[in-house]
Amino acid sequence: MNDKNQRSYPRATTLLPFQVRHLPLEEFEGLDSRLSLSDIVIEDSPPPPVQDERLALWLNMVNAKLDYLIRLSAPKPEDTVSMDFEPLTISGSGMSLAAKEQFIKGELLEIRMVLQTYPARVLYLYGKVTRAEATPNKSGSYTTGLQFVGLNDTVRDEILKFDFKKHRERLIAKRS
Repeated sequence: MNDKNQRSYPRATTLLPFQVRHLPLEEFEGLDSRLSLSDIVIEDSPPPPVQDERLALWLNMVNAKLDYLIRLSAPKPEDTVSMDFEPLTISGSGMSLAAKEQFIKGELLEIRMVLQTYPARVLYLYGKVTRAEATPNKSGSYTTGLQFVGLNDTVRDEILKFDFKKHRERLIAKRS
C-alpha cells in the first residue's frame, strides 16, 4: 500500500452546516477544539432549598423538563447564524470542505460545525490549511484541506462516533 494513502482515522463524506473564519496567529495561541451542546447560555440563580423531600424531587423533575424544552426551542431570528451547507469530508485528523473563499496553504482557520446527532453538537475546530485549489466543475468554489490543530480527545471521539454512524448507514443502505 502506498504510504501517501494510509490514513490514521476513517473518514465520512456528508453534508453538514458549517462556518469558517480566518484565525489570526495571535488569536490562535492556546485555543483548543471544543464541543458545545448549546451556544445559548442562560444564567440563573439556584432555587431556594425545599424542606419537603418529595416536593423537592418533583420540582427538580419539572425543572429538568423545562430545561429540555428550552434547549429544543428554536433560537430567536436575531440569534441565528447563517452557515454554509456544503459537502465535506471529515475524519479524526482533518477535513476537506468546499468554500466560496479561497484560503492560503498554511493559514489557520476556525470551523464551527453542527454535528447532526441527538442532541445536536456544535464543534469548534481549528485547522491549518494543507491544500487549497479550485473545485473542478464548480465555478466560484474552492476545495480546502485542513489538518486539525489542538484537537482534544473528547472532540475527536465525537467526530469518530459520527464517522462510524455514517459508515453504518451506508452499509445498511447497500444491503437494502
